[in-house]
Amino acid sequence: MIQPPWKAFFIFSNKEIKGIIVLGIILFGSVSIRFLFPSKGLSTKELEASGNIKTTKHLVHFDPNTIDSLQAIQLGLPAKQVNNLLRYRAKGGYFRAKEDFAKLYGLTPALYSELSPYITIVKLEKNRREGSEVNYAYERGHSNFEKEETWKIDINIATEAEWKQKTMLPLYLIKRIMSYKQFRGAFTKPSEIAKVYGLSDSIYQSLRGHLVVKVQTSNLLNANAMNFNDWKVLGLFSEAQIWTILKLRRSMKGRLNWESMVEALDLTQAEAIQLKGRVRFSD
Repeated sequence: MIQPPWKAFFIFSNKEIKGIIVLGIILFGSVSIRFLFPSKGLSTKELEASGNIKTTKHLVHFDPNTIDSLQAIQLGLPAKQVNNLLRYRAKGGYFRAKEDFAKLYGLTPALYSELSPYITIVKLEKNRREGSEVNYAYERGHSNFEKEETWKIDINIATEAEWKQKTMLPLYLIKRIMSYKQFRGAFTKPSEIAKVYGLSDSIYQSLRGHLVVKVQTSNLLNANAMNFNDWKVLGLFSEAQIWTILKLRRSMKGRLNWESMVEALDLTQAEAIQLKGRVRFSD
């Protein structure tokens, strides 16, 4: 009798039957191993990145005037508040008492209450003759150094000798300050010196009351008079960006301002600061 075609698919030889049995054993073993030896899953870093677990806090004593971004994150500060803290200090802000830290923009009362017992503000030294606060705890052995409060230094025109005489800073740091000023073209406000590589926040806080800026506008290029080649020589923008600048200036009837350029070109904070230090704009 002839077998129907579909039944022919269910007729196996002895060799095929043995193969099916072996394959079944392998599949069963693979499933069993997953239950007997469960995998460890994602690493801690992967879980943190996915948001399934929170980064472990390390609550230790800290000074908000000197803490860096990594330490702030380990204390449990959200990234936005870390950025607010760094911007506040870069603009010359200083926490004189731990209660001042509660005023940090975006910091919740609950988080401040949790961190408050660990806040330690390093008090500024007192100048007995002047009765005013001075901090000269320089990193290179100037912890006992005292100076009068009346001296000032123009960070745009000061020479290397003047920096050394007035501030007692190490020579390598003075050279970095002057190189950074040359790179920028000119400082527009004293707080910009805090961006110098290697200049700690404690040193900046010691100096900031003595720093003055007299912007040398004659050394700055006039944005309303610059042509295509002038912008190109400046070396800050591509040709496409330069055409955008010139078009923007025409639309503003030759009264180009810094804020409009930053917005039109979508400049980063660093690019915007560098531009302002090298080009003069309309008010």
